[in-house]
Amino acid sequence: MWLYGNVRLLSATLAHVPSAFGRVHSTSQEFSKIEAEAERLVLDGVTLVCGIHSSAHQRAAVVPLRWGAPRIVVFSGGFRYHLGQELDQEPFQVARLWRYQWDPKTDLAVSRRAPDKLPTFACHNPTVDRLIARIARKQVDGLLFQA
Repeated sequence: MWLYGNVRLLSATLAHVPSAFGRVHSTSQEFSKIEAEAERLVLDGVTLVCGIHSSAHQRAAVVPLRWGAPRIVVFSGGFRYHLGQELDQEPFQVARLWRYQWDPKTDLAVSRRAPDKLPTFACHNPTVDRLIARIARKQVDGLLFQA
């Protein structure tokens, strides 16, 4: 497991948006529900654990940026693929509207692949979905989740 950024977030209260899982295509109504759930969690002071590999995940992942809140982002590939060679780019275009650069002091990136490895290039990635849920439940062997 590779980590880059604010590892103290692992000690925070964590949650995820299950309705973002397994969705390759969503309707505008489904996107609105995903965003509303993510916003409720963020405004409750919870750190969102999210992905970026589908439009549904990206809709959840942008919500903490709107509110200046931290997030844990799980990638399917290495950090250099998603964040650029300097590890300073937001990983998808809409996120760049809210924050120009990736902020490792605010957010935490997590990947099962080494920093220079390519992603799986799948819009539906059950492995990443499961990792998001396990991190949110603090059930990942080898990661220290302090109370």
